[in-house]
Amino acid sequence: MSAAPIENLQTRALEQRERLHKTALELISKVDEAKQQLSATHMVQRHLAPSSLAGAALAFILGYSFTGLFTRR
Repeated sequence: MSAAPIENLQTRALEQRERLHKTALELISKVDEAKQQLSATHMVQRHLAPSSLAGAALAFILGYSFTGLFTRR
C-alpha cells in the first residue's frame, strides 16, 4: 500500500471538517440573530407606538374595570 491514498483521504477529511465547522458557525450566528430579532425587547423597540397604544388601552380597560368594582349604578 502506498502512502498517497492515505494522505489524500486525510486531506479530504480535513477539508470536510473545516467545511462542517464553518457551516456550524454560520448556523449558530443565524440562530443568535433570529433570537435577537424575536426577543420581546427588540419587538417593543421596533414597534414602540403600537406597543405604547396597546399598553395604554390595556391600562384604561383594567382601570375602568377596577373602578367598576367600587361604584354602583
